[in-house]
Amino acid sequence: MLRMLKYICLITLVMAFFLAVSYAETDSIVREAPLGTGQRITPIVKVIREWAPSVVNISTERTVLLQTQPFWKDYGGILDKFQGQFSQQTIGALNLKSLGSGVIISDDGLILTNAHVVNMASKIYVTFYDGTRKEAAVAAVSQRDDLALIEVSLPPRIRPVKIANDVMIGETAIAIGNPLGLENSVTAGVVSGVNRELSDSTTGRVIFNGLIQTDTPVNPGSSGGALLNLDGELVGINLAVVQTAQSISLAISFARIKSMLKEYKQLKAKVEAQKLEGSYRSKSTRK
Repeated sequence: MLRMLKYICLITLVMAFFLAVSYAETDSIVREAPLGTGQRITPIVKVIREWAPSVVNISTERTVLLQTQPFWKDYGGILDKFQGQFSQQTIGALNLKSLGSGVIISDDGLILTNAHVVNMASKIYVTFYDGTRKEAAVAAVSQRDDLALIEVSLPPRIRPVKIANDVMIGETAIAIGNPLGLENSVTAGVVSGVNRELSDSTTGRVIFNGLIQTDTPVNPGSSGGALLNLDGELVGINLAVVQTAQSISLAISFARIKSMLKEYKQLKAKVEAQKLEGSYRSKSTRK
């Protein structure tokens, strides 16, 4: 009887232990509050809940060939360099991966990001808010503005972000991106200045101008992410943070974005017109 009682107590203790562990694991999960109208629902929260699904995670892959260059030095000067360019031997390859962010700006699947996010990529993948992952293709690139458009088929119920027409110094600036792969991370600050320049630290040459300055924290992986105002409009595309200073982040402005989109639409219309004309000529020739 005493042995049976000890056995029952042991079983009870073991069950209590596993139940405690289970409750601890459940309690460690952070749950997002349901929709409501309390004082905690600030304007920033409203923007995030409405527009965070329009910001995507972009991952890229590219292959870099490892090559050896023989020592010619038989002909001297320029001919040696010429021979070297065409006589390299491939000894292997590296598959490089990188992360960035992007913003959905049209119903037909156009996503805006930084050019440096997709440069030289052999494969581009987009991960949406709901976890859906799709392969995308480059539609247009402006190295001058460090902007790129990629195309992908959109999941249902995702709305494109509207591009702003202006910006106010001192207004709230909300950054959404994927720093270090942490999807849909949110930071907020204010617009600190406009029409800033970014220069090469060695040569002093101006690389970008017309940038928007904010004190919103931006980290690696947030490149190409959205900078929104309290109306949920796209004020800029996050570009860089000044490493030698505190709380200085830079974004490519809505004005640059609109200019790039205008050029893209004009070029697309021209290409489509040429295709149509070529098709018409081909049919006329057959007749």
